[in-house]
Amino acid sequence: MLNDRVVRLRVDRLVFLGSSAALFKLTETERRHVRHAFSRYLAPAVIEHLAEHPERLKLGGELRELTIMFSDIRGFTTIAEGLDAQELTSFLNRYLTPMTDVIMSHDGTVDKYMADGIMAFWNAPLEDPRHAENACLAALAMRSELARLNDSWRAEATAAGRPFREVRAGIGLNTGECVVGNLGSDQRFDYSVLGDDANVASRLEGQTKTYHVDIILGERTAAQVPQFAMLELDLIQVVGKTKPVRIFFLFGDEGVRATSAFAALESAHDSMIHAYRRRDWTSALTELESCRSQAPEIVQDVYEMYEQRIADLQAAPPPADWDGVYAALMK
Repeated sequence: MLNDRVVRLRVDRLVFLGSSAALFKLTETERRHVRHAFSRYLAPAVIEHLAEHPERLKLGGELRELTIMFSDIRGFTTIAEGLDAQELTSFLNRYLTPMTDVIMSHDGTVDKYMADGIMAFWNAPLEDPRHAENACLAALAMRSELARLNDSWRAEATAAGRPFREVRAGIGLNTGECVVGNLGSDQRFDYSVLGDDANVASRLEGQTKTYHVDIILGERTAAQVPQFAMLELDLIQVVGKTKPVRIFFLFGDEGVRATSAFAALESAHDSMIHAYRRRDWTSALTELESCRSQAPEIVQDVYEMYEQRIADLQAAPPPADWDGVYAALMK
């Protein structure tokens, strides 16, 4: 009887040890899978957090509010035409690497690269209640990083005795509900985003060419970051949408917003926009000149664009039901 009990205890211990080993192996497999799956998208600290808590990672798609970023180099085709394959690869690596580092250091997830373009998002796979703020901080840091890169490229061009062409980029940020998760097929899938608000972010990035600014925010993004310095650009109907949206230029961070110089510019700018929408062309032009006298170069082209619009509207007055909405003809 005693021998039978000893045998059963030994068998139970072997079963327990075997189960524990299998569980440990499964956990390690899950950790390796998480590290591999997200190594291209997330900062190392975030990857380790997910590896230790894989239950926080929902497979498949889920509906979640995200802030989505699209970024693109202006005139990339022309830049590429002047470089051979090796030079182009080096140029893209020098640009994409620091921009990716900036996004990841601000808790963003890199979705994909599209040649010179970057798509990223915030608030997945881990929840981030400050996703709009972090996305805006990343965009501002990318602006600074591009300025640093241009300084390096300028110095290199001068040393080599060749002309320098400044590299410019556009960034669109939009906030809204999207499906996020492992999307694709059984053979191949990516952790990505689908949704109308992601499409709007792409459209806003395209509109940086129209308004000649580098960072455009959608209305919901702007509403979540009132502490930042922003200027309303327009009420616009983007391609593929029937309802107009307000768009904003991200001028600077909290420190910039607190300055008296920005407060004065914001006041004149808002007065210009309001006069424009009520068809008071004379007042709009007066306020426009006030804006020009105090605005930095980064926003001067906006006032040149509005001056031309007002001239066109004076020459051909809009219909009685005109509401100031600009219908974008290009993506």
